[in-house]
Amino acid sequence: MTHNNLVEPTRASGDGTRLNPEIAAVPHDVRGHGVFEQILDAPGFPGAGGMMLASVTEFSPVTGDPIMGSAVVTLHNVVPLNGHRVQVRVEVEWPEDLSIRIQLFYLL
Repeated sequence: MTHNNLVEPTRASGDGTRLNPEIAAVPHDVRGHGVFEQILDAPGFPGAGGMMLASVTEFSPVTGDPIMGSAVVTLHNVVPLNGHRVQVRVEVEWPEDLSIRIQLFYLL
């Protein structure tokens, strides 16, 4: 099936295309289980109009290394906020708190 409809970029994320951007990567270590929300600091982040990506993983509190534990860990939402912050919703399918690392990636 071929689609010939070109979708133009939205301008909802600021001034459009950025070439040669500077990228920030900021880890945040939290503990939690079930579905929970966190507001995280994002130094230098331009605000609600900026582009934010995130990843989530369980990590060993002993070594600090990421691990593939038995729990299913899912990142549901990433919401850029003003004031150099981002709100995330995470789900950890485990009956007790686990060590979770949320890593933010964004353009400065």
